[in-house]
Amino acid sequence: MPAFPSDLTNTLTDLVDALLARTDAPGLGLSVFTADSILLERGFGRRDRESYLPVTPATIFGVASITKSLTALTTLRLRARGLVDLGDPVTRYLDFGSLWRDGPAATLAHFLSHTSGLPATPTMTWLRHASQLEDPVTAGPALAEAKLTLAPGTIGMPPADGHLGLDAVDDAAAAMEDEAALDRLAALAAEVGSFEGMAGWLGRNAPPLAAPGELYSYSNDAFCLVGGILEGVAGAPFAALAEREVLGPLGMRRSRFDLEGVLADADHATLYARDATGAVRRSPAWETTGVMQGGGMLKSTLQDLRAYVRHLLAGGPAVAEMTRPRADSAPGAAYGLGLSVVRDYHGLTIVKHGGSLKGVSSAIGFVPELGVGVVVLCNLAGVPAEQLLVDVVNACAGLPLGGSPYAPEPGVAADHAAAEHADLIGEYLSGEPYGRLRLLADTDGGLRVVAGWPEAELPAFLAGPDEVAVTYPDGRRSAVRFLRDEAGKVWSAQSGRVMLRL
Repeated sequence: MPAFPSDLTNTLTDLVDALLARTDAPGLGLSVFTADSILLERGFGRRDRESYLPVTPATIFGVASITKSLTALTTLRLRARGLVDLGDPVTRYLDFGSLWRDGPAATLAHFLSHTSGLPATPTMTWLRHASQLEDPVTAGPALAEAKLTLAPGTIGMPPADGHLGLDAVDDAAAAMEDEAALDRLAALAAEVGSFEGMAGWLGRNAPPLAAPGELYSYSNDAFCLVGGILEGVAGAPFAALAEREVLGPLGMRRSRFDLEGVLADADHATLYARDATGAVRRSPAWETTGVMQGGGMLKSTLQDLRAYVRHLLAGGPAVAEMTRPRADSAPGAAYGLGLSVVRDYHGLTIVKHGGSLKGVSSAIGFVPELGVGVVVLCNLAGVPAEQLLVDVVNACAGLPLGGSPYAPEPGVAADHAAAEHADLIGEYLSGEPYGRLRLLADTDGGLRVVAGWPEAELPAFLAGPDEVAVTYPDGRRSAVRFLRDEAGKVWSAQSGRVMLRL
């Protein structure tokens, strides 16, 4: 095991202090550890700013999509009991209608590795909307976001008259009456509010992007439905299965899915969100998503997730399955089952997963070569938890801070940039309202990206053929890959989710 820098604790503390100052995040918890020692585990800032309550190692935070790794591990535990097999077609357990009728159906392994071919859809937006109706900060933005999914031409909606573009989607959403939109959203949430209802809706409205196993595209629906499949074969609610198979055996006693139990606990994080001016405000309504437990609804603590990551760090057959790359997911990275694997980062492997919901920024990870695990939990969305995790790895390994596994340098493709980016310029949209992108060319030949919702304009540069690097205000870089069909025509942009060209 390598020796860690002597000033590691001070370096890590400075990293978090700088991050909180930069983002105005109310509170953050960080745990850095090995199999048998804790290098640093403490809270920073406040779990409740107004009441001046501190973050502790036992504070319960939302963890969002970190849950997906738990869903994968629970599946593997049930496989060991002979209840499921990763090669089982999902159509064995749920009726997807005409989906995959003309070819092999997606399997459990495809669902757990984001390679089912399913497009990103608005189901989570519909399911969580009702939970924000009374929130003083997010009620209005949540409705405005949800209206985007009701615009003609978007997935599951009637075709648009004329060309579908992002401006047309925005104009249609803005023109909707609130009452009509609320009624429609409630009806859609009811339609996809069961495992059977969601599978049926996907069968009617979500034609696959590709055959199973051919393409990586992040899918909350897939992990939700794995939870439903496990419920069906084991005869118990998914949360109870996760408790029986993983949380209980690992001693994760403060981790839970039920929001009522979290709110009744004296040591839980209060959620915060940015208002229209960018100010961070108390925003107490937690997002709930009904049947989407397996995709992102776990709540946990630094202490519990330390036990969880130590279990992953110890390895074993199940962890080997989870960390075996199944599909390339980003430059230098692949996705296994519920975990992302960054390969050859300065000779290191980073196994990780992040999470983001309203009031949640989170990340877990470990580096086998260093024997180090990391947990980051925060009560504000949009805080770069995964970048902090990478910086912690940098600090432990004695590498320069600020490095990123997704940081190509400008000029890599400078000699052919002008020729390469012309047919990439355009608009791209997924079924999730925030999964959208405009790639624009400046008058000087440079590139800009307008991404997400609300839209953010970001500098970009061509990092290689059909690959654009995007730089965020906090210094993070990520890559957008543009995919071509057999005729060489660009049909989509891939940045986690696949977004179709409009």
